[in-house]
Amino acid sequence: MTQRPNILWIMTDQHRADCLGCMGHPVIQTPHLDRIGAEGIVFENAFCQSPVCMASRAALFTGRYPATVRVRGMGVLPPAETTFPELLRRAGYSTGAFGKVHLTPERYTRDQLGSDVPILDWRAFAPEAVLPPFPDDPVKESYGFDTHIGCDDANQGNFRAWLRERCPELADKPRGTPEPGWLPDQFVSPFPTKWHQSTYISQTAEAFIRQQDRSAPWFTFCSFIAPHHPFEAPADQLARYSLADIPAPEWHGGTDGAFIPDPAANAVDEALRYAPDVLRRLMLHYLASISCIDDGVGRLLTALEETDQLDNTIIVFVSDHGEFAGNHGLLRKPSIHYDELLRVPLLLRLPTGRGGGRRVPGMVESIDVHPTLLGLLGMDVNPGVQGIDWSASIVDGHPIARDDIHSDMHDLGPMAHGQPNGPYCAVQTLRTNEWKLNIYPTAGPEYGQLFNLRDDPGEETNLYGDSSCRATREDMLWRLLQRIHTNIDPLPIRLSQW
Repeated sequence: MTQRPNILWIMTDQHRADCLGCMGHPVIQTPHLDRIGAEGIVFENAFCQSPVCMASRAALFTGRYPATVRVRGMGVLPPAETTFPELLRRAGYSTGAFGKVHLTPERYTRDQLGSDVPILDWRAFAPEAVLPPFPDDPVKESYGFDTHIGCDDANQGNFRAWLRERCPELADKPRGTPEPGWLPDQFVSPFPTKWHQSTYISQTAEAFIRQQDRSAPWFTFCSFIAPHHPFEAPADQLARYSLADIPAPEWHGGTDGAFIPDPAANAVDEALRYAPDVLRRLMLHYLASISCIDDGVGRLLTALEETDQLDNTIIVFVSDHGEFAGNHGLLRKPSIHYDELLRVPLLLRLPTGRGGGRRVPGMVESIDVHPTLLGLLGMDVNPGVQGIDWSASIVDGHPIARDDIHSDMHDLGPMAHGQPNGPYCAVQTLRTNEWKLNIYPTAGPEYGQLFNLRDDPGEETNLYGDSSCRATREDMLWRLLQRIHTNIDPLPIRLSQW
């Protein structure tokens, strides 16, 4: 039997779909990611299941909706869930995770467990999270990864130890300081590209790839912290761009706060507090941080070529959710579901570049990645998966398109430590090619957004309260209700009628 191909899964955090050269951005410099797109398949309309890190990642790794796996916003992925790396490890793959995995809580790891190194073993969180008892299973201890070298937003102990060995004068450097008038989380990184967190993450993944002995296939998950806020980038990456060339945020008519409940309404017009040049520089930092990532992607591609593994490796690139960066007068990721937040980059390169150059305009969901990769590997899709396996359509060149997409955000609710903060509240979204409906189910029927995407692709005019659109709103609400119902967990399998 021919050995299955390797898998290199590259991931970014809070990366808008339009911020890649192959997605049409006019100035961003992403030659290595663009190469993956040119030699592979570009999914032009991929949408996340929840625009918050943990829920989206749990959905990506399981092929199941956030509500199904019970990671509604933040939490801990229950060990009973079957993850993609778990399936590969049971199939004989060597599995490694490098960078930000975020299936377990970062701040709890730091503040309650006292670790500056990410902990992926769910057992450390089980008692206080009240996870149901689960039999001991070494494969499940770290969600299927046999190697884990973490580096996330809150816990960068591994990165700092790496600096102490190689560049000790930077090891204890604090994060940068914003200039007067800048956002409080906008600064120049104290670390040049050579010593930046993104470089550290890509180098650890590269080392894992180079040390594989070819006796078994491998799965490498290389997951960057950037371009998630804070908006920072190394000075040498910023120097690659001219501020005058950076496009200003797209206003798109702003956001009608009357239809958005608190606390999400607190985010409305936040970008207007800052001068236009500050917002343009914010986007400069955002793009430069992506270019820093792209350099790391180039390092991974070089490693594959130099070890003669490129033509036997499937490469997938995706982000967990998007970022406003000033569009609609918004910053970061408040619970206001414009496409800037829900639409994510998704690239797929098959071994030998088979099928390369294809662009898929149809809508797909993030949960489709898990079953599609299994299909491309010739592996059975595990029970309970709710995503669509598009592998046959990819191989045969057939159309790929969902009729609609569903995305949601849940109220963060009670927490064992700390309080919910930020402009986050429950939202349910249904999007078709022509319409989008956002409703706030815990806030009341007066809150919502309805956009005619065919005539208003920038989502500038909210028709939710327009009496002439009542029939469309009711139809979309019914379709949303259908999606929520059909998204109910299909497990356990029914064995008979009674």
